[in-house]
Amino acid sequence: MEENKVNNPMPDENEQLIMRKRQAAEAAHRQRQAQIEAQRRLALQREAQLKAQAARQAPHPAPAKQRPPQRDEIPVAKRPPQAKRPAPQPKPVTQSQEITSATVAEKNKAKQEKKASLSKAGAEMMSSAIKALIYIALVVVISIFLSILIIRVGNDVFALVKSEEVIDINIPEDATLDEVADILHDNSIISFPGLFTFYGNLKKDNGEFVAGAYSVSPSMSYDELRSAFKPKRATGTTWITFPEGSTCDEIINILVGYGIGTREGYIDVINNYDFSYYWFVAELPENTDRFYRLEGYLFPDTYEFYNSSSEIMVVNKMLARFEEVFVEDYRTKAKELGYTVDQIITLASIVEKESGSAADFRTISSVFHNRLNNKAKFPKLESDATVIYAMQVMANGVRPETVKPEDLKIDTPYNSYLYNGLTPGAIANPSISAIRYALYPADTGYYYFVADKSGNTLFASSLAEHEKNIEAIKNDN
Repeated sequence: MEENKVNNPMPDENEQLIMRKRQAAEAAHRQRQAQIEAQRRLALQREAQLKAQAARQAPHPAPAKQRPPQRDEIPVAKRPPQAKRPAPQPKPVTQSQEITSATVAEKNKAKQEKKASLSKAGAEMMSSAIKALIYIALVVVISIFLSILIIRVGNDVFALVKSEEVIDINIPEDATLDEVADILHDNSIISFPGLFTFYGNLKKDNGEFVAGAYSVSPSMSYDELRSAFKPKRATGTTWITFPEGSTCDEIINILVGYGIGTREGYIDVINNYDFSYYWFVAELPENTDRFYRLEGYLFPDTYEFYNSSSEIMVVNKMLARFEEVFVEDYRTKAKELGYTVDQIITLASIVEKESGSAADFRTISSVFHNRLNNKAKFPKLESDATVIYAMQVMANGVRPETVKPEDLKIDTPYNSYLYNGLTPGAIANPSISAIRYALYPADTGYYYFVADKSGNTLFASSLAEHEKNIEAIKNDN
């Protein structure tokens, strides 16, 4: 028994399931074949019935009438009449023929639709091709036109390939950029006067030209032509030293005296040019009462400038120097004291202008710190230097020789006898010593000071003591 089991193993459940599915599929297939055969036989039966019915319904021909024989006719043996063949009847359409006809009709319809679709696609393709050709033609034409225009414009601006003929022209007094462009165009030196004007404005041309006779050529670029009519600046460099505590007006006068820049140019750059890439400029408050926006930051030192330097280059160089000397520790100290950097620079400028010598910076700084820290009792700084600064700016940079009692009543935010606290901005560009002692004042109880004609400063803690100092100075004189 054991041997029999090994030689004839029983199929497992999966094989039994596969065998049952296979048997069921074969049975279903045989059933479908039987149904198809039955339908075919039924169709043949129906066809035979239709044929038999058509044969029964066909009409039978009537027998022909015989006429009597004539006398002279010889009787001829007659053929028996033949039955007339019935007219052929149309064969009945079987179910399979109906299916075949429908299939043919559908195929024909599909062919027609395909043909129509191909025709439509061909028409659309032709239309698209025509549109594409038109578009390409337009692009080519426009590209050629633009290329020619760009070449002409570039050649006119940069004088790439132009005549080297020398032409004499005259530039009249006070000629504008537009008038210079028209003169150049009328003499066939340039082709696009409007472009010449636009290019000059783009280059921020100031429109200042020197009148006179010039020999120029079409081979000169727009920049070379404009430069030919400009004032010629000296080449080389100049060393300039600015005294410590100089105001913006005094610095401007020194620079203009050396022939570097103009007063109007410096005033515009100081008040309007965007130097916000320097942190201390970016931190400046929006103050409409300020006379010069950058007063206090044009660090007084000795500089070497190119004689052709612009106002922007000069001011930028002085701001860069301020950034070097005002170290990070100073920013930290200003914050510890509760002041902004701009307030410290303002205080340093007042200390600078009030001191007879650098030896007094620290003590004078303590006087102003004491007043600022005791605003209830000393709301005003009462500094003559602030009034002098206001008078100087209002006099276009001319510093007054003396201050009269009525001058102390001038109504300006810079008058520290009328307005509380610090002025709207610095009143000079302080030295590094004044800045340092504005941050680190002496520890005193002074609230007053007065200086004699020799520059010696007398300090006092009370008004009575201060008045005694004033009286002593008068007696010495």
